[in-house]
Amino acid sequence: MQKKQYFCSVKSSIKILLLLLCVVGLSSCYSFEARTHRLQSTLREQQQRADNLTERLKEALINSDFDSIWHYTRSDDNIIFYIYKGNQLVYWSDSWLSASDRSMQYIYDQWQYKQWDNAQGICHRTKVGDYQVVVAIPIKYNYSLTSAQLHNGFIPPFRGEEHWRLNLRQSNDALPIFSQDGAYLFSVENLSDAEAAQQATQYEMIENFSYQSLLAVDKQNTSFSRTKIRTYYVITFVMIGVLLIVAISSLIRYRGFRRMRLGGKFQMVLTPTMMVILLSIYIVSLEHSQRVFIKTQQLRLGKKAQYVQMALQNMYFWDIGISPANTMSLNIDLRDMSFAYETDIHVYDLNGRLIGTSTPKLFEKGLLPTHVAPEIIFSDTKKLVQYDRIGNVRYLSAYTEFINGNYTKIGYIALPHFISQEEMAADLQTFNMQILPLYILLLLGSIIVVWIVSYRVTSSLSLVTKQLEENEAGQHIDYPYSDEFGEMVGHYNQMMDALAESTERLARSEREMAWRTMARQVAHEINNPLTPMKLTLQQLQRTKGTERFEDYFNRSTELLIDQIDNLSHIAQSFSSFAKMPEVNPTKVDVAAKLFDFVTLMSNNPDSIPIRYVGPEHGVKVLADAEQIKQVFTNIVRNAIQAMEGRPDSDVIIILKNASKKSIIDNDLDARKRWVKISFSDNGPGIPEEMREKVFVPNFTTKNTGAGLGLPISKNIIEGSGGKIDFQTSERGTTFYIYLQKV
Repeated sequence: MQKKQYFCSVKSSIKILLLLLCVVGLSSCYSFEARTHRLQSTLREQQQRADNLTERLKEALINSDFDSIWHYTRSDDNIIFYIYKGNQLVYWSDSWLSASDRSMQYIYDQWQYKQWDNAQGICHRTKVGDYQVVVAIPIKYNYSLTSAQLHNGFIPPFRGEEHWRLNLRQSNDALPIFSQDGAYLFSVENLSDAEAAQQATQYEMIENFSYQSLLAVDKQNTSFSRTKIRTYYVITFVMIGVLLIVAISSLIRYRGFRRMRLGGKFQMVLTPTMMVILLSIYIVSLEHSQRVFIKTQQLRLGKKAQYVQMALQNMYFWDIGISPANTMSLNIDLRDMSFAYETDIHVYDLNGRLIGTSTPKLFEKGLLPTHVAPEIIFSDTKKLVQYDRIGNVRYLSAYTEFINGNYTKIGYIALPHFISQEEMAADLQTFNMQILPLYILLLLGSIIVVWIVSYRVTSSLSLVTKQLEENEAGQHIDYPYSDEFGEMVGHYNQMMDALAESTERLARSEREMAWRTMARQVAHEINNPLTPMKLTLQQLQRTKGTERFEDYFNRSTELLIDQIDNLSHIAQSFSSFAKMPEVNPTKVDVAAKLFDFVTLMSNNPDSIPIRYVGPEHGVKVLADAEQIKQVFTNIVRNAIQAMEGRPDSDVIIILKNASKKSIIDNDLDARKRWVKISFSDNGPGIPEEMREKVFVPNFTTKNTGAGLGLPISKNIIEGSGGKIDFQTSERGTTFYIYLQKV
């Protein structure tokens, strides 16, 4: 049974593996088909563009508009035009494509696949009167030689893999490519890695065909330079990374830039600014060095071309022309001159065909074309230094006219400088090695300077802040330096002196005003009961000895007792306000306190019903256990006095948890739990002009009382960490008390 299960699991694993291989194979095929389809689409776009340019070129040839011919054929670097008159090539738009004249002539009047000496692509012929226009679209480089810098990759704008092979033969493994009119052009074959490696072995490695090392530099020094530059870059990126981590941690710590300390703000702003400035200077320095190098090379090569021109002029002083008959002797002369002037030299006739060269193998292997660059022939310039290319590798070439002793032009001279691009890269690496350490030191120094300056600036503020924290209000600050902060501290000390003097005068004035106000209030409150007491005693004197004396005596004594109680209440209120005991909040069952208070107050002398809505116990809050009942008494007593003589009077007390909205509206801490106690009456309400003075000491709307009950209540509630507020209208008044729940 176990063996059977084992074999079943093995079979399942094999099936899954095969399924995965099929999926991978299908995906790779789909990728190959999709990329080939993209190649097909790009090729058709190029064909359409080439056809449009050909139509314009035909019109320019008919009108003999040679300036337009130059313009049209130079509008796309990846479409090359050749114009023949009979069997003679009279115009070409680019010279990098290596092909013989005879191979370009035998082209049909339709798009067809073509393999040149150094590329593969398609071409088309159009007849215009005595002229034939051949348009070529190179697709892939096809050099028989290869190197690390030169490979047989696809030509822009085409995108493909290097192991794709283009051929005219159709097969089941290759995908066909068609022209825009549906005609077959060529097939694309996707080589395996083994086939691609085998094909690479068929290429011949580049040898030193030239006076210079073709497309090569000192690899050992280049590798060493790149390693040093990479090390400098790593150091720079590590520094930037550390600064970035510090900046992010500071932003997280202070929860944003605005809450950051002043020194941190200086560092956050100035450090990136210095980095951007140094980076900009570094990039500008590299670009300037590159421009200077190219300009120097161009001047040097142009000067060398001038020397070669003068030397050949002297050697062929009496020649009136050059032809293939001069090739053998010219090659010998050019080879000797190449060693003298340390450069390769090529000579072309007036038709742009190669006549002589110091390095014949460059042309035999298809690395260079047998026609001169068209700019020197078809433009108005007599001397030219420009970039040419072998594949994707660019190099500088100098062109000038070949003149005889009579200054008659008999041909053209070309001096290529093959390693200019690599040489420029090596020169930039050398420049990088020289300036990168300097910029790293400047970056490090600027960071240190920024941090020191920010510390020095903020240390003065820290000194002032520390003294402000340690000194008592009104004391002077000692600052030993006479900078801007010293001036500020001096003005602050002067202001503190003036403020202390003003505070003393204000305190004295307030004390005097408070005593006057208190004296007037006490006199007013005491004078109110004294007047009826005096009248009552005078009436007793008049009724003495009469029959009404006994009856009036009893009523008078009751009135006198009431007035004496009123005086006692006034004295007690002023005494309580003067003492204003400290609030000691503890855990209090406010529900039980309210329930006991309502039970006690239900038998009030005015027989006003007092109702309570809420639990009888179990609601614990932070409050002063002794003084909280005084708050309830003050609020309810004010409500009873306000409703005196009104029918259907009642007081409703409600205890419940505070809602989130009421907490936010009253500026309470929303993270805590709160209870809300409301005291509502149906009295006449508080007049609008008096609402702002409800909690002001000595303010009252009644004929009796000192106006201290509500101020004392507010002090007790706020001392417990709560809040008291009210709402009033003509239909009644409601006081709200908020206490923190525990």
